Amino acid sequence: MPDVFGGDASGFAARVARLSRMQRFVLAQVACGRLNKQIAFDAGLAEATVKSHVTEILRRLGTRSRTEAAVKYAVLMDRFGDRSAVG
Repeated sequence: MPDVFGGDASGFAARVARLSRMQRFVLAQVACGRLNKQIAFDAGLAEATVKSHVTEILRRLGTRSRTEAAVKYAVLMDRFGDRSAVG
């Protein structure tokens, strides 16, 4: 399996740990393939709020797209089996 973290899995894990609880929830939902509209409905938020969370998540994780963030998060959770970061 290729290293999606570029050798920095622990750094990525640390950045995920520094996300707010809601940001980790949104990231986990994105990693499950859910749309902003679906996440907003489930969390009782406006869709624009979810979009703002996603933008901030990408910035804080240093990823360029929601797909990159989702893949790295999914691999991280698979590798370490730590579902506590979901929220």
